[in-house]
Amino acid sequence: MKLFPFILFFYVSISLSFSQKISLEERSATFSGGSRNALLVTIPCSTSDFIEKKIKEEVKSWGGKNSSSKGEYTTIQSQIKEMGEKPFDSFVKIVDTKEGIITVAFAFDLGGAFLSSSAHSAQYSAISKKIKDFALNTSKESVSEELKENQSILKDRQKEQESLLKDKTSLENSIVDYKKKIDEAIVKIEKNTQEQAKKQAEIKTQETKVGEVSKKLGEIKL
Repeated sequence: MKLFPFILFFYVSISLSFSQKISLEERSATFSGGSRNALLVTIPCSTSDFIEKKIKEEVKSWGGKNSSSKGEYTTIQSQIKEMGEKPFDSFVKIVDTKEGIITVAFAFDLGGAFLSSSAHSAQYSAISKKIKDFALNTSKESVSEELKENQSILKDRQKEQESLLKDKTSLENSIVDYKKKIDEAIVKIEKNTQEQAKKQAEIKTQETKVGEVSKKLGEIKL
């Protein structure tokens, strides 16, 4: 089985999935500190564990003081060049997991107000793109890992199939050898039977001679 068509089909399927399922919306989300205006992005084809790992990497890249508690990731005095020079605090958490799609909420405290499209249009536009890129890259990386795992399993199955084919060939060769040995044994049995008949005749002749000599011995007298 060739891998290339399989991989191509897989990535086409991924692309279609991304175009249909990755979405970003602005609405309130509940964090440990209360309800906050947030950007919620859907991330398909991944797992909570993988997404949390990527969230940790992402918020760490924003700098500032990082912490996490009960699935909520917080940064204090962080900076992203797309957001401008003013530092901000961020709050990130997974808020929903269903039907193979996980939703992550991002809230940004700009200092006195949380980021919103109406009040901070330029910053909102910049961070929206960054969050959508995060979702897309996370999905791709997650599926790429799954693809590698399945490619590895496929190679193992192919090796197992090759081994089975070799075993079958070996058994078929053994059958040929066994048949040859059986044919040889049949010929040897026929020859053995003939030799036994000949030997029995020789034994009978010799028994007669033994009897004659014994009789001759008994007839010898003074």
